[in-house]
Amino acid sequence: MPVSAPAERERLSALAEELSADGTVAAVRRALRAGHKTLVAALAPDGIPLATGHYHPAAGATEIGGVGTLASARRQGLGAAVTTALAAHARAHGVNTVFLAYAQETVARLYAGLGFRPAGTTLLIAGQPARSWKVRPAGRL
Repeated sequence: MPVSAPAERERLSALAEELSADGTVAAVRRALRAGHKTLVAALAPDGIPLATGHYHPAAGATEIGGVGTLASARRQGLGAAVTTALAAHARAHGVNTVFLAYAQETVARLYAGLGFRPAGTTLLIAGQPARSWKVRPAGRL
């Protein structure tokens, strides 16, 4: 389904309304304005977000999270581009340790291709061990 399809726009609109109603949008805006969170998005020419991700640094470390791509925009490298941009931005702004977690091997391959390396198992999500990856000090990012 094309990103510009009416059903896709309706779904995004409904999600935006839901996130606005529960205060999520307001909380993210405050964090962004205060410099406590960085958000990156890949946009279609008409402004629709196709892929997004964020990081929230603390004490020289951060986890890249919330990286996702619309189903209709997958397999174009957008998730990788967002992840790379977030890691580069974090490093440029004094973050020494950049890490991310995954539960699917396909995601692990993507992270490895971007220069991340395994750091260990860190937590349990829905019965699946999530593994952390950390960017190499001399990595591509």
